[in-house]
Amino acid sequence: MEALGPGPRVLLTHSPDVVPKLPAPVAAVLTGHTHCGQLVFPVIGALTYSSDYGDRFACGRIEVGGQSVFVGAGLGTSIVPLRYGTPPDVWLVTLGPAA
Repeated sequence: MEALGPGPRVLLTHSPDVVPKLPAPVAAVLTGHTHCGQLVFPVIGALTYSSDYGDRFACGRIEVGGQSVFVGAGLGTSIVPLRYGTPPDVWLVTLGPAA
């Protein structure tokens, strides 16, 4: 197997549920799947996050084991064609050298 070249290693994945199972940290994990709850109500919060880890990977930028995990709301919906309390979003992530 050929060694990977220099530069940041980035993982694109549909679900953030793979993050705890990664064999080594990567610079960034870009993921969706949770739709940031999709249906988020005042006081009670989200009905579900479509994740085996509940709200651990709910939405936004999350630091896990020295790596950044970016969970976006996306543009669409899942199962129920409805979105409430979670506006659709698209992220622009710029990677650079470690500080």
